[in-house]
Amino acid sequence: MNLALFIWITCVAVSGAILFMVMIGMLNHAIPKKSQRDTWFEVNNQILNALFTLMCLYQHPKRIYHLALLLRWRPEDVLKLRKVYCKNGTYKPHEWAHMMVVVALLNINCFAQYALCGLNLGYKRSERPAIGVGICISVAIGAPAIAGIYSMLTPIGKDYETELDEEAQLPVTADGSSRADLCRRQSFEKRFSFALRDEERDDGSSRADRASCFGQFVGICCNLLADFGDGDGACRAILEVAWETPQF
Repeated sequence: MNLALFIWITCVAVSGAILFMVMIGMLNHAIPKKSQRDTWFEVNNQILNALFTLMCLYQHPKRIYHLALLLRWRPEDVLKLRKVYCKNGTYKPHEWAHMMVVVALLNINCFAQYALCGLNLGYKRSERPAIGVGICISVAIGAPAIAGIYSMLTPIGKDYETELDEEAQLPVTADGSSRADLCRRQSFEKRFSFALRDEERDDGSSRADRASCFGQFVGICCNLLADFGDGDGACRAILEVAWETPQF
């Protein structure tokens, strides 16, 4: 992939440089006839057109896929999109709207390049509509440029301390897994610890140990309340267990 990208960049640089020098007249001495210069101009123009269209054909399926993920917006889709469009792959405020703008601009870039390719291949240089070519080039260049600037200036390109997924209601840990799963595992562990607590008392466990276990249980309840809200049935059930269970 790196080699292919290097070859693509090299071809764009060489062909673009030749096209630029022909346009400004730097090669007038080497290519004295205007018909020859027009030929060189058209050949390099078509080479650049083919290279950029090839890149769009390579990128467009991925961009359409990301658009489909945004429209579907499931928890697993959110994590995939964050890895691509959000800085550090973490939650950002109003991330759906910002990512939608970026993905839409990138898809517009592809469609504008396709239109430009059609104009270049469908018309001779003398018959090619200058206004259409100018609009297509402007959109094809401007759309990805605006998308890049937008990504840097909006929240998806900035750091935020909070990692709460407000859209999917799933807090996300640093490794990309849902904290809801972690809380459930911790809840089961604490329930198991309560089952063993009576045996620990019979064995003469200390008051401080029991207080520490109860404090950990209260911490789990607080995390659940923060994750699911005060009205969640699971939180009320766990808190009732904590209330009815003697701790000291």
